[in-house]
Amino acid sequence: MDKRFVLRHAAGTYWLIDLEQDPAAYKEPMSFIKTGAEVIELLEEGKKTMEIAAIISDRYNSKPEDVLEDIVSFEMQLKDFGYII
Repeated sequence: MDKRFVLRHAAGTYWLIDLEQDPAAYKEPMSFIKTGAEVIELLEEGKKTMEIAAIISDRYNSKPEDVLEDIVSFEMQLKDFGYII
């Protein structure tokens, strides 16, 4: 993971924290559930979006096409947060 970011788990939620943000323009850490953390871990392993959809759908017994839209949306949120995929 980029040293700019740290992934933490606290109070039942996963948090992506930007350690290098400008204090004058503070943005709250990004929060998400376990699946989001799994997606980040798979991205860090170099997996592509379609591969991640297949892995997540297999773990949760759903169709890849059913989770693909959520993964794409989550990746866009990560990019908006400054996390480089």
